[in-house]
Amino acid sequence: MKRQLILLAGILMSITIFAQDSKLKVSPDEIKIPINTQIFISTKLNGSKIGDFKLLDQSKIKKPIDMMEAFDKIEKKDIVSNEMEFKFCHADFMGSKIVVLTTVHHLLKSMTFKAKIKIKGRNKHIETSIVTKHPNVFSIEQWQDDIESIILYDFEIVEE
Repeated sequence: MKRQLILLAGILMSITIFAQDSKLKVSPDEIKIPINTQIFISTKLNGSKIGDFKLLDQSKIKKPIDMMEAFDKIEKKDIVSNEMEFKFCHADFMGSKIVVLTTVHHLLKSMTFKAKIKIKGRNKHIETSIVTKHPNVFSIEQWQDDIESIILYDFEIVEE
């Protein structure tokens, strides 16, 4: 009986740990986004470093986005602000099932950041590549892996 209780406690702790892993976290220097989540954040600049993130709004994405439809809806806004939008979700691109991170930021200059993805069934996040993000431009990163969450960190202004 004692073994069964210990086993049950271990299973419950594992479930709690995995459930916590998929929660949205916005800290001053890092953003963790679970799959199928859209967020709007504000930030501050400290020289070339970007940080002090504050969550303005978040929403769940209930179904895969159609990338062709998303491209049609892009509206370029030439504004300058300290706000950013990230959408991390499943997508359908001409019949292919993918995971995408879309980014739009309204800073004055281009930025870059690093990212780690957590693939379903793995214990750790692994590094992935991210391209430079330009102001007021709809940017897309895509993967074919079954990804649970993404961590974005080390944000910087790109001096051109």
